[in-house]
Amino acid sequence: MLLSTPLGILVDSPPPVIVQAFTESLCIDCKHFFINSLIPVYSQLGAGVVDLQIVPFGNAQLDMENKSVKCQHGPAECDANTWQQCAVRQTNAPTYLKFFECLENTLPMGYKDEPFEEQVFANCATQSGIEFEGLKRCHGNPVLRWMLEKENSDKTPDHQYVPWVYINGNLFNYETDDFLAMVCIEYAAKGGSHPACSSGIEQESDSLQ
Repeated sequence: MLLSTPLGILVDSPPPVIVQAFTESLCIDCKHFFINSLIPVYSQLGAGVVDLQIVPFGNAQLDMENKSVKCQHGPAECDANTWQQCAVRQTNAPTYLKFFECLENTLPMGYKDEPFEEQVFANCATQSGIEFEGLKRCHGNPVLRWMLEKENSDKTPDHQYVPWVYINGNLFNYETDDFLAMVCIEYAAKGGSHPACSSGIEQESDSLQ
């Protein structure tokens, strides 16, 4: 990425920090991570600093023989995961994160058998600036749904809990670590700076060791 200096000279800005978040749609801890850490930090730093990659699969398990999936919080979570997977496929991170935020603030967390009404996802798509008909076609296509399930399963690493989050390959503990500090440390290591990153952020660098 090229940035213009006050003298009008174009310089290369450092590459963004890669944040990979492995989540599932009805997980209360995932909701806390989104609302308390990811969304506020991403809104401050933006796509120029954070290369956000969300993988909505979590603790789901694939049945390859029957081409089906079983989710930790029931069939409703599998269905909501698919809506999220389609949003990731169809849009960019700033847009689909708005969709995720709307769902986190709308869907009740925990186990549920029956899928949520389609209108819930339509409303969140509209609020997020996502073309719903395309999202609906993705969600309603069984071949594409299964392809997305396999893709997201393959992307999901071995993990002990969700949300399972990496910041430039370093595991983030959402209960103890400072998300903004960790991202800023990584960005500073690339030679970058941002007003949202405090001058004393280096004191948090031990969390990345």
